[in-house]
Amino acid sequence: MKHQFYSLLIVLLILTSCLNSAKTQSEEKNIQTEQLDSLFNFSHSNGMFNGAILVTKNDSIIYKESFGYAHEKTKEKITTESVFYIASVSKQFTAMGIMMLQEQGKLSYDDKIKDIFLDYPTYLKTVTIRQLLNHTSGLTDTEYYKLTEPSNKDVLETLMKQDSLGLENGKHFRYSNSGYVMLALIIQKISDKPIDQFFNQEIFEPLEMKNTTATNARIENISNKVAGYNLIGSKVDYESSVIGPGGIYSTLNDLEKWNKALNTNKLISQKTLKEAFKNGKLNENSISINMNDQEYGYGFGWMPYEKNGKKYVQHDGTVENYRSLIKKNLTDGYDYIFLTNQGGRLAMNELTTSIDNILENSKYIKPEIPIANKIVQEFEKNDTNKAITIIKNAISGNPSEYNIDENNINRLSYTYLRDGQMIKSIEVFKLNTELHPNSANAFDSLAEGYFANKQFGLSKENYRKSLELNPENENAKVMIERIGKITNGNNVYKK
Repeated sequence: MKHQFYSLLIVLLILTSCLNSAKTQSEEKNIQTEQLDSLFNFSHSNGMFNGAILVTKNDSIIYKESFGYAHEKTKEKITTESVFYIASVSKQFTAMGIMMLQEQGKLSYDDKIKDIFLDYPTYLKTVTIRQLLNHTSGLTDTEYYKLTEPSNKDVLETLMKQDSLGLENGKHFRYSNSGYVMLALIIQKISDKPIDQFFNQEIFEPLEMKNTTATNARIENISNKVAGYNLIGSKVDYESSVIGPGGIYSTLNDLEKWNKALNTNKLISQKTLKEAFKNGKLNENSISINMNDQEYGYGFGWMPYEKNGKKYVQHDGTVENYRSLIKKNLTDGYDYIFLTNQGGRLAMNELTTSIDNILENSKYIKPEIPIANKIVQEFEKNDTNKAITIIKNAISGNPSEYNIDENNINRLSYTYLRDGQMIKSIEVFKLNTELHPNSANAFDSLAEGYFANKQFGLSKENYRKSLELNPENENAKVMIERIGKITNGNNVYKK
């Protein structure tokens, strides 16, 4: 009887412990959900996020929500079924295609291009599939970026005309969209299917990703595709015909299915996926990419890194009007995905830092508002002079609330300049010089704004100021001389 009592006591203690543990986990999840909701409501109201977001732990949803408009004109709201262009997140799918074919024994990562395409130029002969996946092939995008709205065929024709790699293969990391076009061509050759058809039949359909496609004919007829907007809120039409480095359109719900498939080995084995998450090698060292004070590697369509003893992989996609991100905390099982149709306004670093703090430390710290976003919002509500006054007062009154980044302000100024909004452009350039009075680049940019507006005297004055701050500024020297010729040496100010 005594033994039965002790056995019952042990069982009760175990049950109590399990219940307390479950309660603690549930409470933690609720706290995380509330904090994430605060983060994204704050970010949306301050122009830092407009789109759809998913956060999970071991595939259990912690937070899933959408914010803002799919179309500013009609005020149609974004949902988790809204279709976004995912840009370079597409590279994960291209890498997956290669890994699937490798598991099927149809290729090896160390196969060379010359073994697959016998008629390709000799300069490609030593490039391997692994090097294409890791961006160490030596193929650069110098000629790629000269093409206007290219197709895979256009990129291939350009590569066929070249007679050398941009860099010696295997010795350098250089992000290469051309390399991922080549991977798409390899998938087509080995599978005997067009790349978009391969994606449909081998990935999208098996995973029931019904609103995901890279087929141009389908893309043109997507009814729930969101419009894309740049930093200043101008609608930007973006159509991609290149498939491999980009080309895929998807929804938050479909990408949730994609992420679950990665976690449950639906397409490839865990062993093969680990290869994708592993940093690639150069001839002498590992790949090292330094961004935002963090060192990253590059695997197969994923960027692995370590921070605070935890292992992560991620990849984002970026064009002017769309941005996307899939990030996985491999140590703790947290994953998150977000999509936006206001690519230039997305506060990527601020959001990811805050999300990580919430998930890993249960600590929500309100992110700094990029001052460029504040400027855009005030310009939308007020005339230029009043907006600038409000912005200056906001900065002086609460400087810790804002991220006053010189480069972001400069980028905003040039966006207004390209859009023909000259007064706003110059006012933002001027504000940047006031906020960064020791920056030669800020004065150089202001001078360029004045020059574009034919205010040659003010342009010359600011080029001289830039030159004082940086005597090595050759552009300023050239422009001062050019202005002298235009004005015949007269110091004429155009107000």
